[in-house]
Amino acid sequence: MASLRIHMHQMGFWLSLSVALPLSAQQTTWSVGTSLGYALPHRSEMLALVTGHSREMTCRIGNWHTTGWRQNWQQHGPVWQGVQAGWLNGGSEELGDMASAMWLVELPVRRRWHIELGSGLGWSTSPYDPIERPLSIAIGSRLNAGIHLGTTVQVVQREQSWVAVGAGFTHFSNGALALPNLGINNVHLRVRAGWKTPHRFPERTPAAWMDTTEGWHWACAGRIGARDINLPGGVLHPTVSVGAYAQRKATATHSWVLAVDLAHNQSLRQFSETPLSMPQKLQLSSLAGVNLHFGHAQLMLLQGWVWTRPDEALGRLPFQTILAYAVRPSWAIEMGLRSFRIRADYPFIGIRYRSHASR
Repeated sequence: MASLRIHMHQMGFWLSLSVALPLSAQQTTWSVGTSLGYALPHRSEMLALVTGHSREMTCRIGNWHTTGWRQNWQQHGPVWQGVQAGWLNGGSEELGDMASAMWLVELPVRRRWHIELGSGLGWSTSPYDPIERPLSIAIGSRLNAGIHLGTTVQVVQREQSWVAVGAGFTHFSNGALALPNLGINNVHLRVRAGWKTPHRFPERTPAAWMDTTEGWHWACAGRIGARDINLPGGVLHPTVSVGAYAQRKATATHSWVLAVDLAHNQSLRQFSETPLSMPQKLQLSSLAGVNLHFGHAQLMLLQGWVWTRPDEALGRLPFQTILAYAVRPSWAIEMGLRSFRIRADYPFIGIRYRSHASR
């Protein structure tokens, strides 16, 4: 099971890298920023860990553009896309520091106002250790997944440079691959200065990969995942699932999604006093939500309901987040997380096949 945990981390790393590098490569911009905030005590156990302000330094490289997939999001101005390297101090010895690398986009709401979305990986300096760091219960592993949601406004704008202020929310956790896994939820205010360089990259999203068709699409996916429960360092329980999606294109930027998911969940045996048969470990779920289109990458956000064999500790209402990266027009690699009660519980990685549209 330890090897499964290592393989899950490695696959997540290479998928995030494959998403970040091709998408950031297409005038190039650099920016540096600093932020001040708090690690939210979202669980009572976190109250003793949050003893000071969080601080972060970041550096970004990317570009503003209006072509390719970004033409669908540029009604109020160009779209920024690139990668960010950051160093976050959580505000206490127990929370430690988190080094991170993320793929980010800035979507225009107004000419100077943007919404930020991002995902990537973080490396913790202070994961839980029963001997060396028994109070570091927020993070249970060195390698963690990260997601970012923010907003930014350019308060100074020049032809070759700008200054922006903003606010954001960044989450780091390992998806219950290693307990404890309370996670770090950093809420912060930020100031950033950026400038353009003369270097340019070509657009790398082929026109054949742009989804310009209307009507319904169907897609299916096969996935593997794992979950650690009960005591830290315990057995890692594998999960295997298949999913089917029906997508209706709403605009060039997003589609509405209906989905069905069938999972074989080995961790259910921990909540039964008697051995479970294979049918007793099957969880059937229905889900609905939205799929956001970013060229090769897509971000699917689904709210679900578990009809059979719900996890007694988590309930029936999962929120499923899936980042997919297309390696062919009809094939994509998925990396996702099924969360319950605002906590990560089931990470997975898989392969998706998508059909052509039909009316």
